[in-house]
Amino acid sequence: MWRGHELFLEVLPTLITFIPVTLFYFLVPTVISWALGAWICRVRIGKKNLLYYVVSLFVSFFRGTPGLLQLYLVFFGLPKIAELFGYNINTWSAGIFYIIATCFNFSSFVSEAFRGAYLAMNKGQMEAGYAIGFSKLQNFIYVIAPCTLKVALPNLKNLEIDLLKGTATAYVIGLVDVMGRADKFIALHRGYGQLWILMAAGLLYFIINVAVEFSFRGFEGALSKAERG
Repeated sequence: MWRGHELFLEVLPTLITFIPVTLFYFLVPTVISWALGAWICRVRIGKKNLLYYVVSLFVSFFRGTPGLLQLYLVFFGLPKIAELFGYNINTWSAGIFYIIATCFNFSSFVSEAFRGAYLAMNKGQMEAGYAIGFSKLQNFIYVIAPCTLKVALPNLKNLEIDLLKGTATAYVIGLVDVMGRADKFIALHRGYGQLWILMAAGLLYFIINVAVEFSFRGFEGALSKAERG
């Protein structure tokens, strides 16, 4: 007699082996998007020149359209654009297109988290930094960046959780991670027991999510300790 929990236990070890793939497509966009988001934030709190309006349009588009749509646009549209300049990128792996699309999307949200945190910061802290002799760079490293990051962290944590869950859509362009492998299991079993397979995948995403939560708690604690120091 077929039992669902047996299928759960059968697919779980295989899905676990794909956790590094999911983590890769979670961490790489995180690093790139935080850097790009910080630069976008810097532009948007500066003078309203041509670059300001171009970047603002970029942010508005990627915050105002579905992430899945953006993934399809990059996956199908970027090779067409490259062909106009004589380049063939059709041989690129699906993972590259996923990272590009995700970085465009995620950096837009990260930039707004940084911008909101910067605007909420007590400007007296910056003036105090200059008053004790800090240069612009020192003031940014020791005052502006830590204070902005501390205010932005709760929002960034929520964005990171959304980014992690968003990796589950990567299978639609052929990327095989935890969700992609679960989808292949479902196809292999012709839909039988799909609930148990999805439960196995969901358990792994939940465990990763808990790890992300604890990581941010540790980061927040470290920032608070450094501030007290």
